[in-house]
Amino acid sequence: MDYQQELKRLQEGGSYWKPAKKNAQFKVKALSELEPSEPFEQQRTDGTIEFKEQFQLKIEVEGAEKIWNFSKGFTPASTYGQIVNLATNKGNSLIGAEFTVIVKSDGKKNDYTIVI
Repeated sequence: MDYQQELKRLQEGGSYWKPAKKNAQFKVKALSELEPSEPFEQQRTDGTIEFKEQFQLKIEVEGAEKIWNFSKGFTPASTYGQIVNLATNKGNSLIGAEFTVIVKSDGKKNDYTIVI
């Protein structure tokens, strides 16, 4: 194991953003373009492992720089789809784009709505 690399990964963990507050709204500013990140491993009920493609976006939220990770969605309503739509509406760039993230929750899963 490369302990220095692992320590760096652990230290960066505090810089990740998970908008989990139920029925909350957050003002967000994009500081980067979408970038691929580590795939997410999800164990299925049959014991197999599924790898989900992940993306990250560097953002400023609540006065702090954070990294927002999410899966690559397959619909315009997914978080990924909404971010791609935002970039399209902002001249094919996310850097400097300001938007609001609205968190909706059914108690088990959070959904995010992005409002320009």
